[in-house]
Amino acid sequence: MYAQLVINIEAPLETTFHYHMPGDLQQKLCIGHLVEVEFGRRLAQGIVVAFDDTAPVAETKPIIALIDPEPVIRSWQVALARWLSDYYLAPLNSCLRLLLPPGLTRWSDTTLEINPVWDGEGRVTKTQEAILAVLEEKGDMRGRQLKQALPKKYRKKWQKAANQLVRRNILLKGTVLEPPRVRPKKIRTAELVARPRDVWNASLNLGRANKQSDVLHYLAQSNDPLPAENDVLENTGAGEDHLTALEEADLIQRSPASTLLVPDASTAQVPEELQEAFEQLPALADSLAPEAVSAMEAGELVQVIEQPATVGLAVPRQEALRHIFELRNGHNYHAILELLRQVAQPLALSDIYAETDGSMYHLRRLEKQGLIRFGSEEVWRDPLADRDFVPTEAPQLTSDQWQVWEQIKEATDEARQEQIAPKPFLLHGVTGSGKTEIYMRAIEAALKRGEQAIVLVPEIALTPQTVRRFAARFPGHVAVMHSRLSDGQRYDTWRRARQGLIDIVVGPRSALFTPFNNLGVIVVDEEHDHSYKQAPPIPAPYYHARETAIEIGRLVRATVILGSATPDLVTYHRAKAGQYQLLELPKRVMGHRMRIEGQAKRLSVDSRYAHSEEDPEDTLSIPLPPVKIVDLRQELRAGNRSVFSRALQEAVDEALERDEQVILFLNRRGSHSFVLCRDCGEVLKCPSCDLPLTYHRANIALICHHCGRQKAQPEHCPQCGSRRIKYFGLGTEELESLVRQRWSDARVVRWDSDTTARHDSHEEILASFVKHEADILVGTQMIAKGLDLPLVTLVGVISADVSLGLPDFQIGERTFQLLTQVAGRAGRGLLGGRVIVQTYKPDHYAIQAAADHDYVTFYLEEIRFRTRHSYPPFRRLAKLLLIDPNNERGRKEAAKLAQALQQHRREKALSATEIVGPVPPFFQRIDGRYRWQILVRAPDPARLLRDFEVPRPWLVDIDPASTL
Repeated sequence: MYAQLVINIEAPLETTFHYHMPGDLQQKLCIGHLVEVEFGRRLAQGIVVAFDDTAPVAETKPIIALIDPEPVIRSWQVALARWLSDYYLAPLNSCLRLLLPPGLTRWSDTTLEINPVWDGEGRVTKTQEAILAVLEEKGDMRGRQLKQALPKKYRKKWQKAANQLVRRNILLKGTVLEPPRVRPKKIRTAELVARPRDVWNASLNLGRANKQSDVLHYLAQSNDPLPAENDVLENTGAGEDHLTALEEADLIQRSPASTLLVPDASTAQVPEELQEAFEQLPALADSLAPEAVSAMEAGELVQVIEQPATVGLAVPRQEALRHIFELRNGHNYHAILELLRQVAQPLALSDIYAETDGSMYHLRRLEKQGLIRFGSEEVWRDPLADRDFVPTEAPQLTSDQWQVWEQIKEATDEARQEQIAPKPFLLHGVTGSGKTEIYMRAIEAALKRGEQAIVLVPEIALTPQTVRRFAARFPGHVAVMHSRLSDGQRYDTWRRARQGLIDIVVGPRSALFTPFNNLGVIVVDEEHDHSYKQAPPIPAPYYHARETAIEIGRLVRATVILGSATPDLVTYHRAKAGQYQLLELPKRVMGHRMRIEGQAKRLSVDSRYAHSEEDPEDTLSIPLPPVKIVDLRQELRAGNRSVFSRALQEAVDEALERDEQVILFLNRRGSHSFVLCRDCGEVLKCPSCDLPLTYHRANIALICHHCGRQKAQPEHCPQCGSRRIKYFGLGTEELESLVRQRWSDARVVRWDSDTTARHDSHEEILASFVKHEADILVGTQMIAKGLDLPLVTLVGVISADVSLGLPDFQIGERTFQLLTQVAGRAGRGLLGGRVIVQTYKPDHYAIQAAADHDYVTFYLEEIRFRTRHSYPPFRRLAKLLLIDPNNERGRKEAAKLAQALQQHRREKALSATEIVGPVPPFFQRIDGRYRWQILVRAPDPARLLRDFEVPRPWLVDIDPASTL
């Protein structure tokens, strides 16, 4: 038997390789197993993707070892990787690497050591001398370790120098796989192993010596409940003062010395006058009448016993133990022991520290006494572990929702009977129409069938709100996956999904590769968003999560629901053509009668919600907010040079006066868009990107938003030396400042990528605004996507023209989508709302359609434009991108490739295929490197490129999200 492997190395590989399986592995290996093999002269990881009876080569190498006992890739994921490779023309090993969790990939590294037989003779270079010095000092090392240990000036050419020493037999070279970057997390634990008597015995060895504690210990352990006081003092070394202190603390009871009378004759011999006293025996002598005692002694009726002073415990034994530890200043020991006794199982040291005042010192002392035992326990790194979600009930559906849900349920049931995948659903619903409830119904049905679900959101900013909704509806079933989590958290989420411990994963596009065994539903919320598309220059494949989700649905027969208020034009066109099932939710539905009426009463306002006759009695709805377009040209003519139009200023004033919330949207970060010299016209640009630098007041610096380079604020123009440097344009940072000046009493918060650097900052800003801890939210496109902000009654778009002039065929669509989504944040609360859009192009069809909430009108206008110019959905695009630090060399290489592509197109007689370029893109120079691109416009660009060898380092992007 031979295993067909995809080799997981950094270099791109298009093919698989055959290895034979040793006898001990033949019964163990399955599709998806991760193994260790020798690839060339180095060790590498391989993923089993198939088995064969024969191999295409005469000699094969053996599989060395099984890395993980469980398969790391599902069978459907192997098929998915092959589809990704074929559809996006990406290396197969790169596609499979997408499916591995972070930290599991182990790259090959070299090991170097000095040859023991080397006599130290021979000339060496300075770099080689430095290498030998490090190895002599630290012993054998891995290559990456050696590089870091070398002085910086020798790091650039260290490999060449080391290989020369290997060839001269001065160094010995080997290969090894790096250790994994993440492992299962283990925590130290402690558990109680002592019996109660062991704890008593050890109590006098813990803490400081104390005579009072010795007395309590003696009394608790004594067989006599009332030992003589002298015996107690003699055996403990305590003094009278110690007993007095214990007695005053009510911990012991003391009895003085006394004479005890006991019967010494039968009752028949007792005279009648002494009978009553005799019947009270035994008794203390001083408790009887003296004359009776004398008469009984004289008649030899009693025996006299002298009783010494005694001491006894005044508290239960377990409480006495606590006091023993406290008297010895060892209350920490007792607290730890008592906690471990109560839980009766191993407990994390961190929990012990939290519940007691103990420390590792106390734990080690307890271990030394043999009372506890240390251990370790594997735990999950779950970012939701410490969060509580209040469970919610499923609401009644509106008539529109019922119609949509019935169509999904019926189509899904039919597909299950026929054992095929149902057609993908496009759920086109206006903002606030209840799309999320449809997602939840589909997931609820899947969970009842024992299936799992993936919910995709386009931005990390949306993840907290989405997680909160789903976790409240499906408590205990939801996990989160996104890039802001640590590698360990993502690794553990991946492992929990593989083991079937979670059922729903929420996150951006990477969550799509969760290794569920029985995936039943995939939701792609805000399916139009371009952030679902991976793009250069990061490594291939440049996949689109929407298309990949549809392919996964086909492979595992899962229900795929694409949801959006502004569907991608291509998606909507496919739905109209019958490739997808189109579902419509045309009406905004915002809440239920009891909740709405309760809010209105609490806030003392009149709700604008209304009931529709065809909907359930407890369901209330509200219209989409009216949108007012303000022509900024007219504002200038009226003498208003503020960034806020008169209509917007008046609307903000009214909202704040009513204690309502406002969103001001501007899709540009920073304080000013660019810096210009007013004498020579020089615009300060990034030296690496040739793009205008943006001024950030908070950093007092000019920052390039493409490469991140920062530059100090100049005092003189670098071109002419003039001091007349002026800041132009507007960003969210400057907008925030202007808002604070205009509405000084308002509480203002800004939400953009500059204010959300920390992993939990999105959730903090959102929670703060929802709690009405701020009145005005200033933000970029982050605030436009699916957020439910019920107290917002006004949304102001500062400039709707930010991107309309860019040379990309999707700019009109992006503008419409962004404005519609931003407008959807308004009017979701009790008081309704309105939107004000400021623009210099009020007649543009995208702006007009967004103002009317009219997707169909926009679609018809945009589809005419796409038809005239053969853009998607009528043709597909492929972008070939070259990045080169030398512009002229890049231009020549681009021209050479374009010519070869034209020749290849003619040979294949692809008359419907066009090759555009080479041309420099709009953003030509980024991070010091120039870009050249060639566009292939065809019904299927892969037909041209699949058998054409695109030379490195060209990047191939199928269905690019942008041509800029």
